[in-house]
Amino acid sequence: MKKKLLFFAISISLLLFIVYGLCSVYSTEGPVAPKEVKPVKEIKPENKIGIAHSEIFGELERPQVIFDHQKHVETLKKEKQGCDACHPLDEWKDFIFDFPKKVKEKDKESVMNAYHDECIGCHKKRYKEDKEKTGPVTCGDCHKEEYELIAVKHPVIEFDFAYHDNHVKKLKEKIGKDDCSLCHHTYDIEEEDEALALAYEKGTEESCYYCHDLEKKRGPKLTAITRVAAKKGLDVQRASHLQCLNCHLKYEKELEQKKGRKKEEKAGPTECAKCHTGKYKTIAELEKIPRPDRGQKEIPFINIEDAKMKGVAFDHKFHEKSHKTCRGCHHETLNACRECHTLTGSFDGKWVNIANAYHDVLSEKSCAGCHSIKKSQRDCSGCHAFLPIMDIQTKGPMKETCDICHTGKRELLPGAKLSIAGLDTEKVKKEVIVKILEREYEPSKFPHLKIIDRLVKTSNDSKLGSYFHRRLETLCDGCHHQSRAEAEVEKDSPPYCRNCHSITFDTQNRNRPKLVAAYHIQCLGCHVHMELEKGRKCEECHKKKAVWQAYPLEPKRFSLR
Repeated sequence: MKKKLLFFAISISLLLFIVYGLCSVYSTEGPVAPKEVKPVKEIKPENKIGIAHSEIFGELERPQVIFDHQKHVETLKKEKQGCDACHPLDEWKDFIFDFPKKVKEKDKESVMNAYHDECIGCHKKRYKEDKEKTGPVTCGDCHKEEYELIAVKHPVIEFDFAYHDNHVKKLKEKIGKDDCSLCHHTYDIEEEDEALALAYEKGTEESCYYCHDLEKKRGPKLTAITRVAAKKGLDVQRASHLQCLNCHLKYEKELEQKKGRKKEEKAGPTECAKCHTGKYKTIAELEKIPRPDRGQKEIPFINIEDAKMKGVAFDHKFHEKSHKTCRGCHHETLNACRECHTLTGSFDGKWVNIANAYHDVLSEKSCAGCHSIKKSQRDCSGCHAFLPIMDIQTKGPMKETCDICHTGKRELLPGAKLSIAGLDTEKVKKEVIVKILEREYEPSKFPHLKIIDRLVKTSNDSKLGSYFHRRLETLCDGCHHQSRAEAEVEKDSPPYCRNCHSITFDTQNRNRPKLVAAYHIQCLGCHVHMELEKGRKCEECHKKKAVWQAYPLEPKRFSLR
């Protein structure tokens, strides 16, 4: 009997499962339409702040709140109230720019109630005192539908060398001496007493980003420090607001109390829009601004102990002027590269040895990598786009350039100024007629000498080019890329393109383009990379024939074009 009941129960279950499956397959309902994704519109911040806390609330039940910070600041100023009306103070009487003041826990209900208590509570209180409406007290007045698809994004601030220099000068005017300790500090990760861990040490001044940029991967030492910063919630945004705004507010208060204050005496900005302008200075605009002085040498001699290569004289002063921040090269600290990157690699340097630290062409932090980026720019890319950027085995630069840097001398090599004056015009023709592929189009007239002259001028105008292009033949390698002047039978007589690239497809060397492709890749590619408008259409290089004949290898046919 029990077996029959069990069999009956299983049969009914299977039947229901089959019926449910058939209903799902043959359902008359259409497919569920995907949820429409509406575009988010970014607006100018204008001292407004978007309050959503998606990290706490997740998907919002009501639209976010767009909070007009400046409007509240101006209202409080009229009533002679300061930031402490909304923001708490720490033990040193500095503002902590948190809001709301009182949040018990970082959960949904606690945060929501804290906002409502402080905002609506303040509005209700002011309404009772002033007998008039002073701010919204209902849900829909703050959580407006039009705010749902709005993003308030403040442009990132670049505290560039100009800002830094201005702060240094203003501070010296104020206190009569340099004092870097007001902004810069170090964190001793080994100090057990947390109150003593943060201190200023002269000669160790570095960017805030090193310790407070919590999104980048760091080495072991900085990783330990960034963990402490993350635990305290001190990312770059929070740390800079605490440091900069508190300083500006204190100075503003001093000026307000100062007798005989001059009109030009102003404190730093305290409004969002005055810092987050979205305007950034170029490297050219920063060129004449003095760089921070930490006793760095203008031309240090890089000589690694026990290395087999000669030392390198490095133009540090020039490279300072070529970047907007020191972090362009010094990605972990402002110490010398060899402090972390040793000959064989170390734990502190993530096992990247010193050779790769300097020579990895795929890293924008290395010398060779930075040079590769420069070579990809308009004036250089016409040639360098088609030259191998690295030695395949080592991922380093081509070996022909080693001795240009590794001279073993403490003095820099002077830049080489090239000239076409010494060229043999019998061998280096003013114009080259390319007619080996003549068929549908007339022969192409190639302005050979004119192009060489242009390349010479471009090289001479470039600091990088004039340093590495020390021979005229180096420029020839841009087109004659598989030959070397030292191996040629006669001077100024490199092989023709057709010596390597055959007219028909070479089945033995499938990676090598045939001649017509080689010409077009090289010539058109150069024009494209150098953003030249001329020389991109067929007729600009070779006129089309009215009548043309096919190659003998193909069926004979004539065409009137």
